[in-house]
Amino acid sequence: MTDHADVADPAWAPLLPERFASLPRSRRPSLRLAITAARLATRGRSHHFVRAMATSPRTFWPFLTLNGRLMLRGTLGRRDTELVILRVAALCGSRYEWTQHVPLARRVGVTPEVIAAAGVPAMTSVVSPQPISPQDRMLLDAVDELVLTHTVSDPTWRALQERFPPRTLMELCMLVGNYAMLAGALNAFGVPLEAPWASAPGR
Repeated sequence: MTDHADVADPAWAPLLPERFASLPRSRRPSLRLAITAARLATRGRSHHFVRAMATSPRTFWPFLTLNGRLMLRGTLGRRDTELVILRVAALCGSRYEWTQHVPLARRVGVTPEVIAAAGVPAMTSVVSPQPISPQDRMLLDAVDELVLTHTVSDPTWRALQERFPPRTLMELCMLVGNYAMLAGALNAFGVPLEAPWASAPGR
């Protein structure tokens, strides 16, 4: 299975590329350098979101710092982190987040079956195509509750406490909120997939 393939079919938010196309180009050298660096480092696969975030220079670097801390250097662990991000992307209808993070999830050990389960949000009537471990189900349930109710139920919280210390639970809540916030911005600004993704089979 290739990195380009859609493992699941969440309900994506409408794509509004005209909004992205109308964004002004940043004149700040540091921001232009960051966009170029992202494009080169990812071989053109992940830089549109950087250009969109550069629309707000005052929040650009603080956001990237927090995002990097939660995603790459959090105490949750890379595999669980990517699973959480995929669930948020599916719930928020962010094709951009989903497309970017499916290959990342695979690289840190999330199987296609678990990715498929993450793509079937609890708010749909679709049944997950494959059984997953109780630990993964617990994480997906926690994401569902945080996104849909902005809290975590007592049963889910008790299950989380048995596995994670308080600092990790705080980071989990912040990770979910961070990627829900980012999904909303990406959807609202009509951030499109980069050319390598958009031209891939099945896109």
